[in-house]
Amino acid sequence: MTTPTDNRSSITQPSRRLKHILLAAALSFTCLVPAASAKCFRDFREPMALPALSAALAPTQNGDAAVEASAAASIVGLWTVTFTAGGQTVDVGYDAWHSDGTEILNDYTNPIEGNVCLGVWEQTGPRTYRLKHPSWSFDTTGTLLGTVVIHETVQLSPDGNSYIGSYRYDIYDLTGAFVEELTGQLRATRIRPN
Repeated sequence: MTTPTDNRSSITQPSRRLKHILLAAALSFTCLVPAASAKCFRDFREPMALPALSAALAPTQNGDAAVEASAAASIVGLWTVTFTAGGQTVDVGYDAWHSDGTEILNDYTNPIEGNVCLGVWEQTGPRTYRLKHPSWSFDTTGTLLGTVVIHETVQLSPDGNSYIGSYRYDIYDLTGAFVEELTGQLRATRIRPN
């Protein structure tokens, strides 16, 4: 015959074992998950097949007047952006500019190299904006190479449905030493919910 103390002990032991098994499994799983990385910088000196952008993402021609007026006043919104260098398309992405002065770019870079990163922006003149976009730089195996700071200066169109501008990538190694600068042009089209 068992005593109440023995029952408590037999119930507690399997619970402890289960907790230890679950903890070990969680730790093992954590070790298998690759570390997250952010890059948002595609080395456009390397060839890459770029996707054709859907015509469904083009701006609406007959939008609501209030929406059009609002768009004309601000860069805030979601955009399809194309980066070029030397007349060649080198990258494409979806770029969200937020009213709080932050920005998120999801570009066509391989996810192992990091394809989502963050930036900050400010308006510098009528329909003119400046963006600073720091990011990590990884190679195709996921090895950290250093950092890249992307600088953009863009001009919003009078109707608020597109912008054009220039970009500069300042590339740094792991020690923070400047490696090189890459420059080009960019063009974006507003994505509408309808």
